Amino acid sequence: MAGVIWQMVWPVVLYGLMVDGMSVLWGGPGTLAGTAAGAVLAVPVFWRLYLRLEGNRFDEKLCFGVWDGIICAGLGIAAGAAVNTLIMASPLWRYFPGFSHTAGNIYKAPALLRLGTAGIVIPAAEELVFRGLVFGGLRRKWSFGPAASLSAAVFGLYHGNALQGIYGFLMGWALAWEMERRQTVKGAVFMHMGANWASLVLTALTANWPGR
Repeated sequence: MAGVIWQMVWPVVLYGLMVDGMSVLWGGPGTLAGTAAGAVLAVPVFWRLYLRLEGNRFDEKLCFGVWDGIICAGLGIAAGAAVNTLIMASPLWRYFPGFSHTAGNIYKAPALLRLGTAGIVIPAAEELVFRGLVFGGLRRKWSFGPAASLSAAVFGLYHGNALQGIYGFLMGWALAWEMERRQTVKGAVFMHMGANWASLVLTALTANWPGR
């Protein structure tokens, strides 16, 4: 059990230290620029850790081309839009207002910065952490269902508020499925990018809904 807990904790803690450290130096805590700077630093580090992970059963030599990336991004757009629509249509956002603060920080940034950071860099870093290392490590010990569920729960908790936690858990499970199906973290990366693009667009469109 201690090994399982360690597998879940150390990638997330290391990533958090990178993001928080860069946030202090670049843009201030909680800002999109600071988080993005930490993600830029994390991507090459966690890519190397992912490739060197002992016993990694995912074969990175498998062909993953442009068309595969487009398909995965499309799946992410569909999944992200579906989960976001369900949450927005429910009364959950009325009872858990924490997301509004997070969204406010994101939407203070220019559109191109939002798309480049929340839409590309951050998803790449998070997938290497949560699917590449957390899910990948758990999957070597357990069957797909428990590994996907536990890694998705960690991903949801990482987001820090109830609405994003629910969204993170549901999407985390779908992203683990995509990694399992493709046998590479690259599928989950492109799917996460598509989901974040869908989330950015949908949140912008619904920002002025009555009662919000």
